[in-house]
Amino acid sequence: MDVKTKEVRSTAVAPGTLRGNGVKYLLDACIVLVMCSLLYYGASWQIFKPFTDAAKYQCYGVAFWKGVDALRTFPDNQCRFILHRSNITVTNASIAKKMEQYHLPQPLVSYVASRSSAYRFHALPYEYPLLTIIPFSMGLLAPSRWYQVAFALWMALFALLIYVALARYRSRRAAMAFALYLVVGCWATAFGRFDLVQSALTLFAVMFAVRKRWTWGFVMLALATLLKFYPVVLVVSFFIAQQMESSLSWKSWRRWQPLAAFVAVCAVVMVVSFILSPEGTLGPLGYFGNRPVQVESFSASLMWLTSLIVHKPLTYAFTFGSLNTFGPLGSKVGIFGTLLLGAGLLFTYWLQWKRKIDLATASLLTLLILMVTGKVFSPQYLIWVAPLVAYVGEADYRWLISWSVIGGLTTWIYPYIYNMTKALLKVPYLPLFFPVTTVRNFLLLGFVVILLIYCARRKPNVVASSEDVASSQDVAVAPHTSI
Repeated sequence: MDVKTKEVRSTAVAPGTLRGNGVKYLLDACIVLVMCSLLYYGASWQIFKPFTDAAKYQCYGVAFWKGVDALRTFPDNQCRFILHRSNITVTNASIAKKMEQYHLPQPLVSYVASRSSAYRFHALPYEYPLLTIIPFSMGLLAPSRWYQVAFALWMALFALLIYVALARYRSRRAAMAFALYLVVGCWATAFGRFDLVQSALTLFAVMFAVRKRWTWGFVMLALATLLKFYPVVLVVSFFIAQQMESSLSWKSWRRWQPLAAFVAVCAVVMVVSFILSPEGTLGPLGYFGNRPVQVESFSASLMWLTSLIVHKPLTYAFTFGSLNTFGPLGSKVGIFGTLLLGAGLLFTYWLQWKRKIDLATASLLTLLILMVTGKVFSPQYLIWVAPLVAYVGEADYRWLISWSVIGGLTTWIYPYIYNMTKALLKVPYLPLFFPVTTVRNFLLLGFVVILLIYCARRKPNVVASSEDVASSQDVAVAPHTSI
């Protein structure tokens, strides 16, 4: 009996521990409930309206599964961007003509020329890769009228997954910081866009890589890339981190297996996409390549400031699904942004190679540099980095304050300043618009520059190792980087 008693006691959990865990779980549940309620409220003003992003996703999903003709049953103008497309840069005919110029096999040319994007399974989104059909189709499980409500609930699930992953594999403080960043900076966009999906996959990729499960990390990164192209810029950082930790011979297949997995996943999906619709596969590349400078971007802020100096007014137009700005210095600002992008990425890779930053910090810096130097900066872009900002900075008050200010200004811009006028083209002429966006963009630039300077001054090998990070599940640990 004594032995049995000892065995029972040895496996028993202290009541205080159970009580403490129960309080923590209850706190998590309350935070998630408040977060999701606020985010749903933030997106609720868009629900049931035919001109929102979620309404566009519904059109894309129905067009893929039922064909373009099925869109004629929707309210007027909801799916007009598909039924009466403009800004078409790539078509099956133009692709076939290009293939003929390169003397590709005639059967392949004929196949491409004969494709039509009007039929079911061939109508791919012309803005996004093939895999976006998956999140776009989730809301189709509900009745048509309730699509946007169902879509918001699906995004709530992904927000929950990110919160749980951060709480379980980083720290509870990081999870709480993520909830704060999402509410403050993504209040009107988190449940109305699908960016939480690839944001979650990017975070999972980093978490797998930190634990040296490199193949799964690269696969997750490939899936994120196939939803939106921007995560592809993280491949270099992932490859550097993996090669620095590998002790295998350069001739060993296992050393190259993770990168090969990334290439294989991307290649298979792109081939399937090309078979279904050549123009739907190549169209998104041409779409983003031809996009002008969007009014909320750092480039637009530079154009606005220079226009005040040279006294040359800017012009605005709604094209490529966004409000864009045009001016005499647009091309020069674009070149300057490209140079900044290249310099910033090279410096980040150098910091990583010198072991001054770890993979998570390198991934965050890479995405932030891409956001600052890009031609487009939509408010939902903050969703891309919110999990990584929380993962790296955790609950450091300097991160909480600085990123909350950036997020708060972004929410002020959209939806509040945008809703000050019913005419979209009048938004850039509002007295508050460019001053607020310019302040936000320079604060974001300052955040990146200070982080780069701090990381450059630190000594190598001071960053917590992957094993240390992996073991810090619910324990409060020092953030990777402090400003």
